[in-house]
Amino acid sequence: MNTRTREIILTIFLILASAGVLTIKPAQEISMSPLGGDKIDTLLNIISYLILFYFLLIHWKKFLYVITKNPLQFLLLGIVLFSLLWSEDLSNALNYVRGIIRIYLIATYLAIRYTLKEQMRFMALALGLGASLSLFFSRFMGGYIHVAPELAGMWSGIYGHKNELGYMMAWSTGVFLHLGLSINRYRWLMWILCGVSLCLIIFSRSTTSLAIVLTMVLLLPFYNFLKKTNYKLQVMMMSLGLMLLICFSLVLMSHIETLVGTSGKDLTLNGRSDLWAGVISKVWERPWFGYGYYGFWNSPNASNLRATYEWASNSHNGFLDLLLDLGFFGFIVFAVGFMRCFFMALSRITSIGKKPEDYWPVQMLILIVIVNFTEARLLTPSWNWLMYVTTALSLTVEYQRNRQVSTDKLTLITVQNTFSN
Repeated sequence: MNTRTREIILTIFLILASAGVLTIKPAQEISMSPLGGDKIDTLLNIISYLILFYFLLIHWKKFLYVITKNPLQFLLLGIVLFSLLWSEDLSNALNYVRGIIRIYLIATYLAIRYTLKEQMRFMALALGLGASLSLFFSRFMGGYIHVAPELAGMWSGIYGHKNELGYMMAWSTGVFLHLGLSINRYRWLMWILCGVSLCLIIFSRSTTSLAIVLTMVLLLPFYNFLKKTNYKLQVMMMSLGLMLLICFSLVLMSHIETLVGTSGKDLTLNGRSDLWAGVISKVWERPWFGYGYYGFWNSPNASNLRATYEWASNSHNGFLDLLLDLGFFGFIVFAVGFMRCFFMALSRITSIGKKPEDYWPVQMLILIVIVNFTEARLLTPSWNWLMYVTTALSLTVEYQRNRQVSTDKLTLITVQNTFSN
């Protein structure tokens, strides 16, 4: 087995583990442990770290190259680590920090070894397997559909909760939608898996996920129009379109139950606004550096909020949780990095975008924004954060590679002109 094949196999393992496919979880009210016991998670983490240590040893120069070309992501990681000094829940924070470091290393490795299109194939493999297993376990095995009164009948798949299933299937539907519109080989399979993923969203009754899928579909013709306009108009229209679609998605999330006849609105904005008002007041108590990474919700600072909103273990908003953890300093570093990533993805559409799969980086970023309006999935060891960091680093590597190619071509033309004269 050559080195490249070995690396691909190990990479597939990392992606499957990150997508939650290797830890099959029943509905959370039935059991909080995955199939095979709690030691499965520990074993997977140990194997993942060993694989990453191997990758780091053989590619350490390229790891350093990515860090220097996109210092904002590394700076944000540094702020997270530094914030442990004042975190009031250090033991919990350390558990999550290990996951954040692992995600950063996986994202860096993917950026240096695989193109965005190759990464999309890895994603399709993991998400397709997750969709297939969720359909099988929910349909044919007991314990993978919620039985709690407030969630009764809603599918949880292999992810333990209906929201997590819907969220992962939104990613899955998006990936297979774009691949189904872009490739010829196995196109039939892409559409089948897209349909399965969409059905699982419906069975999970996840309103946010339905809004995400609809937003992605509505954006597809918009990208084709962007390629036909000048760059300044592209930026203005994309920014305006993004704001309008986010507003539309938020309104849709509040009313889609009525439209599709579902029930149980625990992913809508209902019940969140009062909590957010309390969270914002806490943000202003420590505005610049926050309460430390994962240092707020289990500390005395959150006691009043936890007593008032017993269901709140986080802000149910990724941006507010980021402000709580790292303050405006950390939030600004994240925001600058996100906007840089967004404009690189937009520039990619206008320069090399030919097929819908080329639009996927922008779609991912929009998905991340919408999800984090009602869920706290920023700076957490999750699929959401892995996809963001991987996209940001991969776009940076691709930009640097294209820039080097352009420089080499210009140098060659200059040399040829010199000799011809």
